[in-house]
This record gives sequence, C-alpha cells and structure tokens, in this order.
Amino acid sequence: MKRIAQFFMKNALLRTLLTIRGNARACLWTEPLWGIPYNLCLPYASLYMAALGLSPADIGMVASIGIVSQVIFSTLSGVITDKLGRRWTTVIFDTLAWSVPEFIWMASQDVNWFIAAALFNGAWRVTENSWDLLMMEDLDAKDVLPALSLTHALGLIAAFIAPLSKFAIDAFGLVPTMRVLYGITGTSMTVKFLLVHIFSTETKMGVRRREETKDKSILFLLLECREVYVRLVLNRRMLLTFGILAAHSLVTTLVSTYWALLVFDSMGVSQGNIVLFSTFKNLVMLFGSFIIVPRISLANFKKPLLMGFGAYIASLALLLAASFGVSALPLLIVSCALEAVSLAILAPTVRSLMLISANAQERARICGLVYATTALLTAVFPGIVGMLAEISLRMPFVVCIAIFLFACVLSLLLARLPREEMLR
Repeated sequence: MKRIAQFFMKNALLRTLLTIRGNARACLWTEPLWGIPYNLCLPYASLYMAALGLSPADIGMVASIGIVSQVIFSTLSGVITDKLGRRWTTVIFDTLAWSVPEFIWMASQDVNWFIAAALFNGAWRVTENSWDLLMMEDLDAKDVLPALSLTHALGLIAAFIAPLSKFAIDAFGLVPTMRVLYGITGTSMTVKFLLVHIFSTETKMGVRRREETKDKSILFLLLECREVYVRLVLNRRMLLTFGILAAHSLVTTLVSTYWALLVFDSMGVSQGNIVLFSTFKNLVMLFGSFIIVPRISLANFKKPLLMGFGAYIASLALLLAASFGVSALPLLIVSCALEAVSLAILAPTVRSLMLISANAQERARICGLVYATTALLTAVFPGIVGMLAEISLRMPFVVCIAIFLFACVLSLLLARLPREEMLR
C-alpha cells in the first residue's frame, strides 16, 4: 500500500488531486458528474441533429447562434461574477447553461429546439469565468496548470463506459438512446452543481469584489469595462493570448461539429462505432494528461503550444487523407491519437496562459472581455463553414488547418515578448 501511495505522489496531477483542499477540491472531485455524461453525448451530437432532419448548414447555423449567445454572456460574465460572487454565479448559471439545455436536447423535435438550447447553452461562458476563478483564485500559482488539466482529465473517465452507448444505439437506435443520455446528463450535472455550491466558499478576491460592487448597478459596471477593455486591446500579450484562445476555441468547435459526419459519410463508419474512436481518443488524452502535462512549464509555453498545434494539424491532414480512402482505418486511428495528444496539451495550457496573464484585481472582467471578444471573432465562422460543408464535408477541416497555422505564428510572437509584460 505504501508503494502504491508513493507511486501516486510521484505524479504531479495525481498528487494535486489527492492533496488539494478548499474550493479546488470541491470543484475537481465532483467534475466526473459533469464530464462523464457530457463526453458520452458529445460524439453523437451532430449525428443526433442530422437524424432529426437538420442539414449541415442548419448545424452550422445553430453553432453560430450558440456563439452569438456566448458573446452576450461573455460580455456580462465578469460583471455578474464580481456582483454575485464566484460561488453563486456558478450555481445559477451552470444550471441555466447546462441543466436546461440538456433537457431541451432530450425533447428536441426540429431545428427550433436546438436554437433554443443553443441560446441557453451560451451562458456557459459565464461559468467558464466564475468556475475557473472559484477553483483557482485561492490556489498557489504552481497548482493552476495541474488543476486545470485535472478538470479535463476527470471528465475523460467516460472513456471506460462509453462503449455501452454503442450497444444501446445498436439495440434501440440513435435518437431514443440520445434522449435517454441527455436526460441522464441533465440530472447528473444538476447534482454536481449543487454539491459544488454546498462544499465551496467564496474566494478572498470574490468577497472583495462583491463588496466593491454591491452599490453599483450592472449597467454602471459594464460602462466601467470600457477602460479595462481599452487597456486590454492595447496590451500585446493579452491580444496575442486571446488570438490563440480564439483559434483553439473555433477549431475544437468545428471539429466536434463535423468529425462524426465526415467519418460516417466518407469512410462508412457506422453510427454505433463512432463511440469506439471517441473512447480511443479519450484514453489517449487521459494518458497525455497524466504523463505529458506534468512536464509542461508555463515559463516556457512556446514548445508545448507549437507541439500541440503541430500535432493537431498533422491529425487533420491524416483525417483528410483517410477520407479519400487512402489506408482509411490505420490513418484514422493515428489521426485520433495525434488529436488526443494535442488536446491534452492545449486545453489546460491555453486556459492557464490566459488566467495567469490577467491582473488579479480585474481578472473576472478581463477574462469575461477576452471570452466575449473571442466569441465575437469566431461567431460568423461556423455559419460560413456550414455552407462550405454543404459543398464538401472536408472543407471545415481544411479551414481548421489554416487557423492553427495562424495560431503557430501567434505563439511565436507571444514567446518573443518579455515575460513581465502583463496587463496591469
């Protein structure tokens, strides 16, 4: 038993999970209640939409509407998080952003239901801000990257039970199975949100900001954001950082939207077997999270960013080659492995880079404005890409390669800036 304990304590992520206390413990230990059901539904989301009669253009339109909703909620997120506090903002807007849409998706009949769900789901931009701050604001800086990596890894436990959805789809069909999965997801997430609220406390900065803003209206606080935003857009480090964030957000949205459609349409992979590739990706991401991420240092972020973007570009190139029938199955497997390694590196690194680049006093509003600008910059792309997908389902992936090549350039420019150049 002692040797087992020593083995776990040698790994930075496992050590963080076992020793972390306070809000981070409440957030991390309950994360499987959100991540497991979410990752069970995600591989089939676009196929479920198509099965209910949505075209590729409809799916792109729903994605764009969702991003517009994200723009609005991102703009409000910093103000709301300061006004209500990190803890209350998280439980209220997690419920609106996830519990409500999950039950709408469960009952969906046509495109209008998906539009309604997308409008609610855009509120996740508020809790992306408040939940991150609730978890990490009272943490030591050295624990931020491991904690954010754990949030990603814990949801991937779904990889071990995801094949069950294949048997359910084979037995009962895609639509009935997805309706049940969405219902389970909505219930599980709601329990998670309540547990986090019960076992967390407001952060020190959250208490301070709530006191400072208690006599100010939401409108007044929004107007105050103008000065913060001017300083934000004039700061090269933050501009380059949210350019990278925007590229990462857009590509992951497009790939998750069209990947299943491409492999189903061009490679003949059955609907039930889609989850096997998703399971494989999740297992590789788990491996990457626990083996690769502990070796990453934000003091030298250029190497992991370039490695992550490069691996993703290679995975998309192999996916396109596989879609033309060139050794389709082996290339698809290698593509999935490279994508998983890339996501394991990029997801926590990009988020951590933004959080540590922002001034602590204005972190909520800065993060909110960054998320809003990111969503605004990417809002039109899914609709445009949806029209390109009507021509060929390969086109979204060509666009994604171009976006990540641009992100590589931004990463090189960011690495050339002095480390101390932050938003103050």
